[in-house]
Amino acid sequence: MPDQRFRQLLEAAPDAILQVDEEGRIVLLNRVTEEMFGYPREELLGQPVEVLIPEELRNAHGGHRARYRTQPATRAMGTGLALEGLRKDGSRFPVEISLSPASSEEGFHVTAIVRDTTERKLAEDRFRAAQEQYTKKLAETNRELELRSREIERADRLKSEFLASMSHELRTPLHTIIGFSELLGEELEGPLNEKQKRFIQHIHNDSMHLLQLINDILDLSKIEAGRLELRPEPFDVATVVTESLASIRTLADAKMLSLETVLDVPAALEADRLRVKQVLVNLLSNAVKFTPDGGQVRVEAYIRNGLVAFTVSDTGVGIASEEHQSIFDKFHQVGATAKGVREGTGLGLAITKRLVEEHGGTIQVESEPNRGSRFTFTIPLQRPGRKANA
Repeated sequence: MPDQRFRQLLEAAPDAILQVDEEGRIVLLNRVTEEMFGYPREELLGQPVEVLIPEELRNAHGGHRARYRTQPATRAMGTGLALEGLRKDGSRFPVEISLSPASSEEGFHVTAIVRDTTERKLAEDRFRAAQEQYTKKLAETNRELELRSREIERADRLKSEFLASMSHELRTPLHTIIGFSELLGEELEGPLNEKQKRFIQHIHNDSMHLLQLINDILDLSKIEAGRLELRPEPFDVATVVTESLASIRTLADAKMLSLETVLDVPAALEADRLRVKQVLVNLLSNAVKFTPDGGQVRVEAYIRNGLVAFTVSDTGVGIASEEHQSIFDKFHQVGATAKGVREGTGLGLAITKRLVEEHGGTIQVESEPNRGSRFTFTIPLQRPGRKANA
């Protein structure tokens, strides 16, 4: 009964199982061994096990068996050895083999379990080929992206250089137009009638608007080309806030807006004075532009964690939450002003953000439609790398 049960287990095994005696002859095998190697059982029994391995490896295999006999040990399946089996028809196939030595009254025997790994090797080869193809395509794609990136950088640099050059060329005649319109408006060469005064004022206003646009483009091109140079110096925050408010006070008075300030900055700020003022004027101009008549614009400045925080808030039309990020993009316009029309070029906030970041600060907005806006930007109290007592 035990022999019958052993035979059933042997024949039911999914792998080839064969037993080899001390002389290397096959003394036991199962059905899978017959199918795997293409031999009938009777033909294999008593044959040297080398009949199942490629011919060029047979001589060496005898030496392996002899060494294994002196130091027998169980060897698990899949130990990393690249092994091959040989079928009766001469075809070869990859295998994994586990070995189990055993000694009994009948002598020394080795039980070998042989697994055909053809399908797994094919799958590994397919995977490896797919991986190599993917790696190759990825490398090609990366090369293409690198080339495109270089082309884009070059085009962007050329664009910035062109804009910078054109801005300089355009500002010269504009200054002439502005200067002569101001001279005409002073009536030094004779009086003007009301219609002529109105025409001169239109020329002056539109020239100033165009000059501001050119200056914005020049600033942006310098920033993007990495050629913007900050000139940091210690200055009084209250003075700069006052000067910034003065630049928009006429427009604010025309709309009957109240201007409020809350300043709590006892120390001097070390930064580019003109650029900080430019940021404040940009934010204040927007606040005035988007606030209905009779509204309020408020400027705050205070120290927070080694930073000077500036806040410009208004009671204007507000900004939808989905536009809180895009308003800082180039040429993006939020929407209609308090008068219901679009104004500006969409460069002001883009430049403002970049100027703040050039100083090592950040800018953010809090706003809801019809509930006003609150822009807060920070500037380090002192330049990075400078000690407090420097």
